[in-house]
Amino acid sequence: MEKKKVKNNAPILDFGLKFGGILTELGNFTQDITKMVEEGKTEMSRTGEISFDKSQKRKGMYGVSVRMGGDGMPRVDTFGRRPESDIREPIVDVFDEADRLQVIIELPGVEEKDITLEIKETTLTITAGKGERKYKKEIDLGVPVKGEPKKQYKNGILEINLKKA
Repeated sequence: MEKKKVKNNAPILDFGLKFGGILTELGNFTQDITKMVEEGKTEMSRTGEISFDKSQKRKGMYGVSVRMGGDGMPRVDTFGRRPESDIREPIVDVFDEADRLQVIIELPGVEEKDITLEIKETTLTITAGKGERKYKKEIDLGVPVKGEPKKQYKNGILEINLKKA
């Protein structure tokens, strides 16, 4: 009896819509998160290039970062430029300390006067723009904060310190 070889990179499901690759990557990502938890790691990220038009003229770099929160639940954060928009999602790091949160955001190509912060309940919204460089990101802080944020902007890096309520 002759055995047929099955390609490992073949789509799991296709339906004629090319969903197989997406579903395979989603499955791989889920396995990576499980492995991250089992190994006691607190962070992982993935990046890649995406394009939605056949001519490949509009491309974007997009990524996902997964970080274990203080409550033991993973927090998924996205960053990059999506092909359907000229607004980029900046890379963000949130450090949860005893009495405060420290948020660090990469915003290259803009000036401090072009940056707007808005806090509503547990969400911090950052908007920045100058010329072709436009950024927007909503960050779930996980906890309410109080008072005015203390911020410092230098060399394209914005550091924000927020007191926990």
